[in-house]
Amino acid sequence: DRIRSEQQKKGNSKFKRIFLRKSFRAANRLRTVASKIMMVEHIKDFYHSFKLLRRLNAASPDYIDEWAKIGNSINHKFINMNIEDGRIEKIAKSDDSVIFMLNHDNFERDKFMYPIFNSFLNYAYSAFGKQNVCPRPNIIVSKNFLKLAGSRFQSIYRKMGLVPIDASLTERNLDENVAPIKLLISKFAQNKSNLFIFPEGNNSIYKDKTLREKFQPGLVKIIRRILDLKSSVKIVPLGLSYGNVKNNMGNIYVGETILLRKINKNIFYIQNNGKLKDMGRVDDKNAINSMVDFLSSELEKNVIASKFEG
Repeated sequence: DRIRSEQQKKGNSKFKRIFLRKSFRAANRLRTVASKIMMVEHIKDFYHSFKLLRRLNAASPDYIDEWAKIGNSINHKFINMNIEDGRIEKIAKSDDSVIFMLNHDNFERDKFMYPIFNSFLNYAYSAFGKQNVCPRPNIIVSKNFLKLAGSRFQSIYRKMGLVPIDASLTERNLDENVAPIKLLISKFAQNKSNLFIFPEGNNSIYKDKTLREKFQPGLVKIIRRILDLKSSVKIVPLGLSYGNVKNNMGNIYVGETILLRKINKNIFYIQNNGKLKDMGRVDDKNAINSMVDFLSSELEKNVIASKFEG
């Protein structure tokens, strides 16, 4: 992060630019090694369940049942999550697909949090007898993540629903990712998949910036395209945070469902009291900024709420 900050400064000499570039490459190689060590440390707890998932057809009910077991495969470790609020059960009772947006503060640890949450969600789907019809998970991740994982884990992760794209999520990158994004949107519109998205994308490396500054408009662009096919979109913020409590893998705070609907050519936020908040026209650039402000603010509130002790 410090190297990135130095690279952004104007007036660097040619020598300094070369030095910073080589330093960043060396630091990134160290980060790759550290990431693999972290992955090996935690993956041994998950690996048995992951191998079972790899052999299963994602459309089968057994696939959901095996997903539900992953959260119980973490030996001698625990997480904090506000399951007593009943929000997971409420999501599972509905037949609608959901976009889960997560903050991305810890590259090494975040990758274990959404499988754990999805395990709890799939346990609820199984409890309600929805193994055959519930949405399957699709997790949008950076292409770099699968490169770090290695060939053995790549096949497992893909079976788990990971979809590698260019994580910049800019307008240009959305065009480059048009095939996988189009398929994800189609499945979501048919209530066949839930989407897990880290809206910060590659901006997560900038630790000195706020969540709003890192929050990219790609999520909003995906929502707009979904609303061309579906009358409404449900979004649930998942706030992630980490502490120093022994054997605690981290904290997940499941936020209240955000409901967005397109009426004529405007997008509206349906508030809990049933009132409509106009977010602007779907084709208006100002509306995109307004939605980014709104969604990043909602995610930030849940990140703060996740920092409970325990």
